[in-house]
Amino acid sequence: MKHLVTLKDYHEFDAKELYAIVRHVHLTTDFMSDDFDRKYLDVTAFAKYHQELLYRAGSMMLIAMSDNRPVGYLSIEANAATRQQHTARLTMGIVENYRKKGIGRQLLQAALERMENTKTIEILYLMVRADHTAAIKLYESLGFKTLVRMSRDTKIGNEYYDGILMRKFIKEVPMDSEN
Repeated sequence: MKHLVTLKDYHEFDAKELYAIVRHVHLTTDFMSDDFDRKYLDVTAFAKYHQELLYRAGSMMLIAMSDNRPVGYLSIEANAATRQQHTARLTMGIVENYRKKGIGRQLLQAALERMENTKTIEILYLMVRADHTAAIKLYESLGFKTLVRMSRDTKIGNEYYDGILMRKFIKEVPMDSEN
C-alpha cells in the first residue's frame, strides 16, 4: 500500500526535530548498524555533523512528511576524500508505523532524480544487512547491484549477521579494459 508523503530538505527543519526523528528510527529497528546515542552525543553534535556533511557538493538529506510530521529520512553523504568525491553513501530510515508503505521508495527515487540532475555524484554505495530482504528488494528494483556479501559483518549481542555492500552507478562511466 503506497502512502504519499511530502518531501522536504534538511534546511527546512529545526535540528531538534530532525535529531528526534532520526534517533527514534535508530532506536526502533535492529537494522541500523550505528549506535545513535554514541555517534551523536546531543542535538548540537547531530546538527554540526549534518551541517558539515551538507556543505559537501552532492550531499543531501531529505525528510518524508505525513500529516505535517516527519516519518522518514534519507541521507546521501558525499565522500570527502579528494579522489572519491564522485562517490557517496546512502542511509535511510522510516518510522515503524510507516514502514512497508512505499515511503522509502519515494525518498530514494527523489534522491536519485536529484543526483541525476546535479551530476555531482556518479556512484552511490550502501550497506544493508543480508536478512533485511524488504530493503534489498527495494534497492535492487531501483538499480543497485550487490558487490559483496560480508560474513558476520554486524554483531548484535552475541549474534552475527552478514552485510551486503551494494552500488548504483548514477552516471554510467565507461569501464577501462586495463583497470
